[in-house]
Amino acid sequence: MSPGRDEAGRFEETITEQDVLKVFDYEDDRVLTAPEVAEGLRRFGKQITAEGVRNRLEKMSDEGLVSRKKLGARAVGWWAEVAPELEAKTAKTVEKRNTTSNWDPL
Repeated sequence: MSPGRDEAGRFEETITEQDVLKVFDYEDDRVLTAPEVAEGLRRFGKQITAEGVRNRLEKMSDEGLVSRKKLGARAVGWWAEVAPELEAKTAKTVEKRNTTSNWDPL
């Protein structure tokens, strides 16, 4: 079995929808192309091609997580329709802040 493949020889998905949504959350631009999303994922230590990102974005679009618009003859812009989930520790801090007026620093 090759690295990155499951027991049946299929590629394992190592990049989650949350990883992709985090890229949109961290970038200054609201609309990104697939190569820009791939570059953003590389900054998080995730390796994927622009074509792999395009395939993932198409699936996410079908689920209503992202939307797209054709920007030119060959360019497509993507944006997130939902925010990424908070990490457990951050979510707990936010929940605590919702129930008190005495906030602890993050």
